[in-house]
Amino acid sequence: MFLEMAEQSTIQSETLKEKGDLYSKSTEVDRNLLEYDIVDATEDKSNESNEKSKDPTNVHHTQLEQMTLSNSQDKESQNEEEKERESPVIEEKVVDIICPRVNCPEKIIICLDLSSEMDKATFKSRSGDKFAPLKLVKRALGIFCHTKSRIDKRHEYALVVLQETPMWVCDFTNNPKEIISILEDVICSTFETETFDLSCLFDLIAEKISLPKVQEPRIIPPPYSIRMLFLYGRSHCEITAGNKENQRLLQSSPHFFLDAFYIHLPPSDDNQCQEIFNTICDWDEQGLYYVFEASKNPTKLYDGFAQLLAHPLQRPLQKDCAYKLKPSMQ
Repeated sequence: MFLEMAEQSTIQSETLKEKGDLYSKSTEVDRNLLEYDIVDATEDKSNESNEKSKDPTNVHHTQLEQMTLSNSQDKESQNEEEKERESPVIEEKVVDIICPRVNCPEKIIICLDLSSEMDKATFKSRSGDKFAPLKLVKRALGIFCHTKSRIDKRHEYALVVLQETPMWVCDFTNNPKEIISILEDVICSTFETETFDLSCLFDLIAEKISLPKVQEPRIIPPPYSIRMLFLYGRSHCEITAGNKENQRLLQSSPHFFLDAFYIHLPPSDDNQCQEIFNTICDWDEQGLYYVFEASKNPTKLYDGFAQLLAHPLQRPLQKDCAYKLKPSMQ
């Protein structure tokens, strides 16, 4: 009985071993077949690609695709180069204000043009009234002097009139009423010239003033600063400069400032307004001066004089100024 059971168990174990060997052989065969299939597939793909490359139509298509791609890249690079050429290169100058930002007294030299063009009614208000530039400038200067004196009574004003040659009319005074009374009496002349020599004006100012001397201008504030307020109203008379020695001497001082207001006719081919304005702008090499222009618009003229109220040592650069109020987001 026991012998029969032992024989049956040995027979079952042998059959199981045979089955296991068969299963392992079958898995090995399956793996080999799978590898052969993968190799065949890759070979088929390579053959297809080789056939396509041998086909002349496919070769032209691929070449055309490469050519279009290279052309598109070339066009993009050309467009970028054209954009770089068209866009102007703006070089911003870094301005270092040497003097401390203090409210020291100002000596303001008002240089008023009295040419015949200043007496022509070229400005027009919203109501339709016409005004001569000289009349509007007198009003604006009166408001300017009174307001500056309210800010600091130590400010002083002098008056120079520009005719055929510049003439010193009033010496420095801290009484704005004295300057205003003199301004009311000045009238335009009838002379007309083709050029205006700026060097004569700088020579006259250099004789009448003395630049403040400070040992350490970066630390010690000056006793006063000098500002030349140049008011020019000629549209057909270019500004020239013969001897620039005094001009360089004055503008080299960190305590001297030159603000300009150009009052002109509308620019056209018959006048030289644009050339004159460009000449005035070229005087400012460091960006510290304020330059304005107005034509026919009284509001623009008054706005420019209002901006000139700021102290040169405390005001920002003109390109950084923003006078418009933005509405609140609330």
